[in-house]
Amino acid sequence: MNYRRHSALRGLIVLIVLCQPLVGRAQQQQGALPASPAWPEVTQTARPWTRWWWHGSAVDAPNLTRLLEAYHAAGLGGVEITCIYGVKGNEQRNRAYLSEAWVEAVKHTLQEAKRLGMGVDLPAGSGWRMGGPSVLPKDANSRVEIASETVAAGDAYTKQFSRSTPQSALAISKDGRRIDLSDQITGSALEWRAPDGDWTVYTLAYRWSGDRVKRPGPGGEGLNINPFSAPSVEHFLAYFGKTLDQLPGLRAQFHDSFEYDGNWQPEFLEAFAARRGYRLEDQLPALAGDGPQDTVERVKSDYRETLADLVLENLVEPWAAWAHRHGQLARNQSHGSPANWLDLYAAVDIPETESFGRLQGGDADPLVLKFASSAANVAGKKLVSSESATWLDEHFNVTLAQLKQIVDRLMLAGVNHVFYHGTAYSPADAPWPGWLFYASTQLNPQNPIWRDFPTLNTYVTRCQSVLQDSSPDNDVLLYWPLHDAWHTTKGLRMEVRVHNGGDWFYGRPLGDAAVLLDEHGYAFDYVSDRGLASCAARGRRIKAPGGTYSAVVVPRAQHMPLATLMRLAELADGGATVLFWGGLPTSQPGMAGAQPNAEWDAVSQKIRALAAKGRVRIGDDVPAMLRAAGVRNEHQLRDLGLVFLRKKWNGSSVYFLRNKRDTRFDGWAPLAASFTSAAIMDPMSGKVGLAQVQGTAKRGSSLRLQLAAGQSVLVCASNNDLKTDEWPYRQPAGASSTLAGPWRVRFLTGGPNLPEGFESDGPKPWTEAPDQSAQSFAGTVSYAASFDAPQSAGPRILLDLGEVLGSARVRVNGEEVATLIAPPFEVELNELLPRGNKLEVEVTGVAANRIRDLDRRGVVWRVFEDINLVNIDYKPFDASVWPVRPLGLTGPVTLTPLRATQQ
Repeated sequence: MNYRRHSALRGLIVLIVLCQPLVGRAQQQQGALPASPAWPEVTQTARPWTRWWWHGSAVDAPNLTRLLEAYHAAGLGGVEITCIYGVKGNEQRNRAYLSEAWVEAVKHTLQEAKRLGMGVDLPAGSGWRMGGPSVLPKDANSRVEIASETVAAGDAYTKQFSRSTPQSALAISKDGRRIDLSDQITGSALEWRAPDGDWTVYTLAYRWSGDRVKRPGPGGEGLNINPFSAPSVEHFLAYFGKTLDQLPGLRAQFHDSFEYDGNWQPEFLEAFAARRGYRLEDQLPALAGDGPQDTVERVKSDYRETLADLVLENLVEPWAAWAHRHGQLARNQSHGSPANWLDLYAAVDIPETESFGRLQGGDADPLVLKFASSAANVAGKKLVSSESATWLDEHFNVTLAQLKQIVDRLMLAGVNHVFYHGTAYSPADAPWPGWLFYASTQLNPQNPIWRDFPTLNTYVTRCQSVLQDSSPDNDVLLYWPLHDAWHTTKGLRMEVRVHNGGDWFYGRPLGDAAVLLDEHGYAFDYVSDRGLASCAARGRRIKAPGGTYSAVVVPRAQHMPLATLMRLAELADGGATVLFWGGLPTSQPGMAGAQPNAEWDAVSQKIRALAAKGRVRIGDDVPAMLRAAGVRNEHQLRDLGLVFLRKKWNGSSVYFLRNKRDTRFDGWAPLAASFTSAAIMDPMSGKVGLAQVQGTAKRGSSLRLQLAAGQSVLVCASNNDLKTDEWPYRQPAGASSTLAGPWRVRFLTGGPNLPEGFESDGPKPWTEAPDQSAQSFAGTVSYAASFDAPQSAGPRILLDLGEVLGSARVRVNGEEVATLIAPPFEVELNELLPRGNKLEVEVTGVAANRIRDLDRRGVVWRVFEDINLVNIDYKPFDASVWPVRPLGLTGPVTLTPLRATQQ
């Protein structure tokens, strides 16, 4: 416990030191942009937050205070409390969900968070999927059952609905006669005698979907709500609201990804008829998949659109309004739902996306991640959050460098409010590795990477301070023809998830267009039918509630609502650029498009007339059409291997740039934004400097950049004369020299014990130490060597640590220089002694080897209820089969003299 308190205090000191440039410059120069670009003032939301798992809600006031102080010291701005299953052997500590004891714990958390300047969010319900003991069977989630049977002439037909509720029945003869049998349903049975001819009887009933709250905490178990049913949602929120009224001070309500399995609600037939204009009961064969393909597709599309409407109108919008009535914001993950993500995201205050899986996997795709920011940009929402780093790697193998990579990817997708996934509450008396969540990155004080975690958080804070203070600057609206995906005979409900992009995104016009736009450097936002309805032409620009755009691209849409086609015609007629890739849509979606429609034909004809005048463009080459329309792009950045996010910031343009290449970039980077002066802002070091610029605003300007592989910076580009120090470009002034050693290696902090130190001629992994116990060690190790300044060196010397298997704190002559968490592991040194300089590098690695040791010795540490701990493939976890992971400093460590001035 003493060690943990010492670590928390030291982490606070480190964070204060790291944030001094950030806070100080903002206080001195706040509001001075564009004359002197500086980091904005640090806010609660600029700092990253974390999901805080409460196992069994087995929390107590001293540990809550201790942990919140540790989180604050590490640079976190807030927590989202999520209550889940308990820990074996700790049942006496559990607090029943929503009980008086639970309320007191949340109140204490709110009080302490306020004292520390932190925020607290809370979902409605424990685990995930709203629900619990208050949800009665009549309000539970349900699924539809459609069946068909053949009946011969004169036969008596009887069907018992033993576990479902029948709603409709329809008999159809071979010669096309139809008889509505719904009035023949009595209670749970249908009885009917067939007249002459052979018949097929279709029945529609619904039953409980089987959904329960997933991973609930004690007292939170029970049925799920029906997310398509207004009464079900209202009843649950009214119940939960009684507890919520006792918890003033919460910032936001949170709703996790849509994981409800049902596809029906008791009043679905009435809701369908009101929205689609015909009775679904009359189309039971098509809903069952029988009949002409076009009819089946159209009926199923209408069914899917109705589900989408109900998710928005009966769940997300009422829930957001309910949160507002309680004085809170609404933060929602739309993915996983059978609806248009963009509409659900736009209906809340903070749309949230999710990164899931390894960096190289398909579940952290930048083009999928940007749906949340697109909705925010179009609708005018300031914050875009992310559930970040879920299953980024195997337990206790995730590095700070990997975390930086996924955060960079999220920010390039428009995220500006990171939530880590996540941090489990763990009492001080829990044996190492403490209490854990089964799918988490384990960002907790027990994990050795916590020691240098503040450096990552300072980096994120600097980035988010700018990204939250700026506004969107994208040029293209990319229409989502979701109705085309809905027009399929396959299945009933169609889910849109981050994990199944092949079903709805890639290989479809939307994904193809997004890839094209991205590859050619066009900054774009996705837009839905509802989003387009909010737009209007303003000269040659398209004005949305959240920003302005130069063009709309419609990618090979076959089915489009008439209202959307009319809006596109209005935009083009008003002077805006509308591009149809592959031709005009052919009909309205669903049964509305089954018959010719004079109004549809008239609007289509108007669009063709506008195309003849050059107001609308129709063709097969999207980039060529955009270039012909004069829409700017950043293809030169993309050609150089630089990926970007561009925004507007106090009258200037601001870019978040990342070198996507595997090699260093040192050259001129052309920007599409008009500028004559530019400042480079390095969020890792906090440095701000005036860049070298060539060219003119009218002909296009470029700035000089030096970026290592994977490195990211912010660039402020302005037509005003920016005033700040020159950016310290690096140019060698002589040959590099290798720091030979000898190297003295000491084990500083960690466990399970401190191995014996050793010396080596050059740096090498600590896992190769003579003391074999080093192969089980997790923590921090010091590498120390003495060196002389390079001959004829000037005041600037570049220290390159080479390969670092972990993170590194660098100290020279007793002075802490920098904490390096990701490549490049480089730092500039100044004012070295001619001889006898002392270099100390404290390397902190992941805990993989210590976890391996626990499993090899058979130590019982996976002690969690419900689901215990699984590996990244959701198989039983066994670290005993892992090889020893090399950790430490491997080098080579070099010194390179740099020129004193820019060249």
